[in-house]
Amino acid sequence: CNAFYLSSRKGGVQAWTYNYSTGPNQNWYEARKWCQKFFTDMVAIQNQEETNFFNDLLPFNPKYYWIGIHRVAGLWTSVNTSQNVPEEAQNWASAEPDTIPRQDCVEIYIKRARDTAKWNNENCNKLKGAVCYTASCKHESCSAHADCVESIGSHICKCHPGFRGLRCEEAITCKPFPHPDQGSHRCSNPYGSNHFNSSCHFLCEVGFRLIGAPQLICQANGLWNHPVPLCQVAQCPNLKYTNFSASSMNCSHPIAAFSYNSTCEFSCDEGYELIGQNQIICDRTGQWTATVPVCTGKLVIAFEFKSFCMVVN
Repeated sequence: CNAFYLSSRKGGVQAWTYNYSTGPNQNWYEARKWCQKFFTDMVAIQNQEETNFFNDLLPFNPKYYWIGIHRVAGLWTSVNTSQNVPEEAQNWASAEPDTIPRQDCVEIYIKRARDTAKWNNENCNKLKGAVCYTASCKHESCSAHADCVESIGSHICKCHPGFRGLRCEEAITCKPFPHPDQGSHRCSNPYGSNHFNSSCHFLCEVGFRLIGAPQLICQANGLWNHPVPLCQVAQCPNLKYTNFSASSMNCSHPIAAFSYNSTCEFSCDEGYELIGQNQIICDRTGQWTATVPVCTGKLVIAFEFKSFCMVVN
């Protein structure tokens, strides 16, 4: 077994350590078990930088080296991620991969005269060298809001949506919003006030209606999912009192014309009678507490008396 590593540090993170073995050569399954037993796993090459690194530093082995890529359900799959290797990331030698049966494991041609550092699919039972790695990703490398992704000489924390920072420990912040007039809001803040996934519910005072979404959520892009709602006063139908010239209406509007808590009083001139309530109020639902009264003339009954004279002889 031999080991080599990048001595440089990136962002204060220790380098990714590689290990390889050329004796004895092993089949693909044995090689992977050996890597998992003593290190982290078999290397699944991810990019051209890593390919060049191996080709420079690995010694020539006539049997070449197994890498951590094999065919699963017809697709070339990385042992590190259990995900399919994208076609653009595959690095096949000319005329490879071929369709010969049972050639489901991948070797890399290190320091080969032709197609050097390229891939070849091979029978998994063939005996070859092994290339392993010890991960730089540790439990504490990234926060719980990230996936730790290995890179040559280091690692990166791939943040989950809604988080940022070197270790993805900081939740995205949404802009604070003003307290709504004539209303209130209650928020739950799993990652801090006005941070990602904060959820705020809005309520209006009695006599006011909520205009807009009743709930706002801070999204991963740092924006609330809806505009801040408004509390609008309940509005009653306007009154135009024109029932006879012998009537009058007097209204007070503490908030707005003919809105919640507006009060209108009615009276009739002398000689007329008010039919209905003399006062109506705009209630919390935007309805008047009664219909508009009317003034009617009083009924006058006149009696006519006649005198009769009787002459008695």
